[in-house]
Amino acid sequence: EDREEARKTLVLALQNLDVVGEIRTPTDYLVQLLQTEAFKRNKIDTNWLDGLIRERAVRLKYEQGDVVFYAAVLRACRALQA
Repeated sequence: EDREEARKTLVLALQNLDVVGEIRTPTDYLVQLLQTEAFKRNKIDTNWLDGLIRERAVRLKYEQGDVVFYAAVLRACRALQA
């Protein structure tokens, strides 16, 4: 199995991963990292991820409605805890 086949297998596995419960996972972010051209061409080094973060080159995309919903849930939880 070559590197590209292993990368594709990992992307597929992460895309099909289901986590149950109140656990946040970075799977969408990892998939985006694995799909960058630099990763595909194996042109990465120890500064690669720092550069992506600094340039904000890879971001998670959230639906606006989801963000509003989760913000409302968070505020409600905090109000109940007070």
